Order: sequence, then structure tokens, then C-alpha cells
Amino acid sequence: MEIEKFVNNFKDQFIDGDEISFKLETEFRLIESWDSLTGMSIIVMIRDIYGVDVTDFEFKSCKTVLEVFELVASKI
Repeated sequence: MEIEKFVNNFKDQFIDGDEISFKLETEFRLIESWDSLTGMSIIVMIRDIYGVDVTDFEFKSCKTVLEVFELVASKI
């Protein structure tokens, strides 16, 4: 799993993703357009693209894009 591709897939789940600068350290819940639908979109994206099921509890424990990436990588 490529980290750069993961970040781009993650970013694509935000309605204004093209306007946001994402880094591994980005605390995605602090982004103005963040909402629960974006969170669900990210969980579905992870399942569809990476074949990994992430629980709500696991996802909620992640603060940064890197933490989500590491969670997904640990399950592949």
C-alpha cells in the first residue's frame, strides 16, 4: 500500500478535498468541512479499496491521516 495514494484517496472523501492541503500529520477532524458523512465515506473507501474493515471505535481513536494509514496497514 502506497502512502501517497492512501493520502489522495483519503483526501478525495472530503467535499472540498481539492482545496485542502493534506499531510500525514493533518488532524482531519479539525478540517472545516469534516462531518460524520465524511467519516463514513472514509471507512467505506478503506473497505472498498483496501479490503479492510475498520470499526467505528478504531477509526475514532485516530487523530491524523498517518494514524489511519497505520491502522489500515496493520490489518492488510
